[in-house]
Parts: sequence; C-alpha cells; structure tokens
Amino acid sequence: MNRTKLATLNSGTVLITQLVTLILKFAVQTVFIHQLSQSFLGLNSLFANVISFLSFADLGIGTAITVALYQPIANNDLPALRGLLVMYRKVYLIIGSLITVIGCLLAPLVHFFIKGSAFSNGQISGWFVLYLIGTTATYFAAYKRSYLMATQEGYLNSLNDFCFRALQFGTQIIVILVWQSYLFFLIIQLVCVALSNWQLSRMARRRHPEVFQTEQVSIQKPTHETVSQIKRNVVGSMSSNISSIVVMGTDNLILSALVGLAYVAKYANYMLLIQSVNSLFSQALKAVVASIGNLNVTSESDKKEDILFKLLYLNSVINIVLVLGLAVGINFFINIWAGAKYLLTPQVVMIILANFLVNQARYPIQNFISGMGLYWSLRWKSLVEAGVNLVISLILVLGLNWGIYGVVCGNLISNIAINTWWEPLIVYRHGLHRSLKPYLIRYCRYFLISLLALLSGLGLASLIGPHAWKEFIFYEIFAEILGLLVFFWLTRKTPEFHFYRTMIQKLGHRLLHH
Repeated sequence: MNRTKLATLNSGTVLITQLVTLILKFAVQTVFIHQLSQSFLGLNSLFANVISFLSFADLGIGTAITVALYQPIANNDLPALRGLLVMYRKVYLIIGSLITVIGCLLAPLVHFFIKGSAFSNGQISGWFVLYLIGTTATYFAAYKRSYLMATQEGYLNSLNDFCFRALQFGTQIIVILVWQSYLFFLIIQLVCVALSNWQLSRMARRRHPEVFQTEQVSIQKPTHETVSQIKRNVVGSMSSNISSIVVMGTDNLILSALVGLAYVAKYANYMLLIQSVNSLFSQALKAVVASIGNLNVTSESDKKEDILFKLLYLNSVINIVLVLGLAVGINFFINIWAGAKYLLTPQVVMIILANFLVNQARYPIQNFISGMGLYWSLRWKSLVEAGVNLVISLILVLGLNWGIYGVVCGNLISNIAINTWWEPLIVYRHGLHRSLKPYLIRYCRYFLISLLALLSGLGLASLIGPHAWKEFIFYEIFAEILGLLVFFWLTRKTPEFHFYRTMIQKLGHRLLHH
C-alpha cells in the first residue's frame, strides 16, 4: 500500500474511532457529573495534571525513536531496527518504573494542591495511586506502539485502543450508576489499560514476527551517530513537551490551589469538550506524520513545501468548521449537558476558544517538526514559552486577582507571542532551507478568516435562548455554511484550492461511474 493510501487509512480509522470514543467519553462524563459531586470531577482533572508533570521523563523518548525508525524501515534493515527497539524497550521499562515509584512517594502530598478539600488525605492518596498506575501501565508496550506508527500501521493501534476504551467506558458508566464509586471507576480504568497493552503487544508480535519473535536475525546496536541524533531529538522533544505541560498542566493546579475544585470542575467540562473535538481531528492529521517522515527521506524540498501548503489549507478548512461550531454552541451545550452552574462567563469562553484556534493552526507545522525530527532546534522555543506562560498566569491570578480569566489569558498571550512565528521558522530554516515568506502569507490569510469566524460565531451565540433548540440548529447550520463559503471565496485563487477542488471532482466522477 502506498504512502497516500496508508495515510488515508490511518486518518480515516482515527477519525471514526475517535468520534465514537468521544461520544462514549461524554456519556461517562455526563453520568459522572450527575451521579457524583462537583468535587469528584475537579479531583479527577487535578490527578490528570499532576501525573502529566510526573510523566515529563518519557516525553521525548517515544517520538525521537519513532523518527529514528523511519530510515531502517525504509531500507528494510532488520538488525538496525531490532537494535533500536531493544534499546527503546529497556529505556521505557526504567522510565515507567521510575515514574511509578516517584508518584507513590508524592501521593501523600497531593492534598496540598487542593483548597478546601471535602476528602480525607488517605482517600486522595489511594485514588491518586490507582490513577497513576493506570497511566504508567501504558509505557510497557510503548515501543511496539511506536513501531506500528512508524510503519504507517497506526490504524491497528487506533482500533485496539478503541475496543478497550469502549469496554472501559461502558463498565464505568454501570459502576457509577449502581454504586456511585470513584474507587471502582479507577480500578476499571487500570484493568482496561493493562488489557489493551497486552493485546497490542500480541498483535504486534503476530503481524511482525521477523521483528519481535525471530532469534535468527542479529541485533545491531545503534551507531554512535544514531544515538547522538536520538539524544538531540529527545532533548528537543522533551523541552517541547515540558512547555506543553507547563502551559496546559498548570491550569488546574493554579485553579485548584488558589481558587478551588469547583472552578477546576467548570474549566474541566469546557476543556473536555474542546480537547475532545481537538483530538478527533488532530489525531487524524497526526496520522500523516509517518508519511511526512517517509517523504522527508525520499523527496526534495519543493515537494515537501507543496505538501505543507496543502495540509495548511486542509487544516484551515477544519478550523473554520470547528471554531464556528464551538463558538455558536459551546455554552448552549454546557447548559443543557451539565447545567447552568457549570457555565463560564462569555469573556472567559472567548479567550478559551481564541487559544483553541491558535493551537489548531499549529498542527501542520508541528507535524512537519515531528516527521523531520527537528526537536533539537525546538528546545529553546519550548522553554521560553513555558516561562512566559507561567510568569504571566501567576501575575494575572495572584497580582491582579483575575482568577480563571487570568489563567486562560496567560495561555493565549504566550501562545501568540512565541509559537506563531518560532515553529515555522524552525521548519524552514532547518528542514526546508528556504524563505518563510510564502508560508507566512498563507498562514496569516487563513488565520484572520478563522478569527473572523470565531467572533461571528460568538455574536450569533448571544442570540440563542437557553433551551431554544430550533434557534441553535438554525444558527449552527447558517454559520457553518456561510463560514465555508466565505473561506472558499477568499482563497479561490490559491493552488491549494484548485488541488482540492480537482481531487473532489475526480472522486465524484469515480463514484458516479461505478
């Protein structure tokens, strides 16, 4: 199967499984909200953020070694491939064990991050340990998961993950409805993660026995040059992910410690909705990373830049659809789904969605950074972003007493000030080796149209009553159609518009003549 077909299969599988998983996840959250207290929801979100800090040690290993796998896979160099995978397995065994031990030692201290807790310290510590083990269990099959991603078989991982997450969510719903037990909720999560990793390991061994089972193929230790390149990518990727943790992970920590779990619960519902929509499409777009990695070792810069422009255009179309849908409907949905007590102010929602839009616009360039293995060049950007975000957020929350508004403003300011220009500069300076100007012209044009769509959607949202379903459906459809028509009209002379129009015409012609 060629690169385009594999990328399409991976993206399509991820899109479908993420959509169904998203529905199941909201079903769990709905039962969680209405059967357990607001404090439980805030506590669950806090655990996720604390563990994201503990997991910083593995943040560069997986991606860096996946990049290193592209070349031996393309050359069918089994000894070199097995050598990298053996190294990867050993490293992740150490990291997974280390994070588990550190997390267990930290468990008695987690209650210090909670203002006015309704739970005992023993309860918080026990629940945290279960949540921790359910997370670290994923590390022990990570090297096989990365191999499948590098061979453009990520759809197998998506299907496996979907099956066990569906089992997990279904069982958790039953447990909450029948026993209202957060303890059983966490135990189910741990068991299903362990079973998912066991099945993924079996599947990888069965499909690729020449890599994971045979003893007849020798193991070639990675060369000094390869190890050095991996170390550079690990440092760069780790710094990048550390910035993501500081930017996103500190939100709930700051809110929990300085404002309270009730605001963590409110913020968590909005972020669940936004991140679920984000993951639905970002995973589909990330499925092309392996194809970009293959493209990077087989094609010239002209071809790479052409693919980048096409991904940027496609991503912008998706952004228009997503940001209009969220701007018009997010408060309406939260009110119907969770209740009025979980609503945030329109000003906070506007900043949250603006930050969502900036993050969405970064995906094409981030995919090229991943596919090209440019993490070393990313290291300083990520550290600067993390520092700027933390300082601004603390100033706005502690100094100006802005509360949750200060947290989301800190995210947006650091995102715009650092990411919008630094990441593209890395790709063009160290990957494509050409002028950044054509990219910036396209990026600014697409982003301004998307920003206009966001503001228009928020304006339409103010016209919708709390339970006015007819108004909601009308304005959603009206906004989506008008937004896309305006975008296509304003970009109708671009090569990317003509490419996708021709592709759709050919697809339509093929379907009509079958």
